[in-house]
Amino acid sequence: MVVYITNGIVARMRRNDGTDRGSLSLLPGKYIANKINDGSLEILQDAGEPVYLLPFIWWEKMELGDLLIAA
Repeated sequence: MVVYITNGIVARMRRNDGTDRGSLSLLPGKYIANKINDGSLEILQDAGEPVYLLPFIWWEKMELGDLLIAA
């Protein structure tokens, strides 16, 4: 799916082994994302490992208009 971020959003970074790497600010723009089993959005970046938005965060950001999802 395609995700458009209209305002900066802070997302969690996770290593491929599942350990936490802190957070990363996503700049406004177009991103490719996958919905994973736990309901989180896995946002793929051009470089580096993907970042994740938990369900309660991305629903809130959608309600505020900071995040738009196009299937």
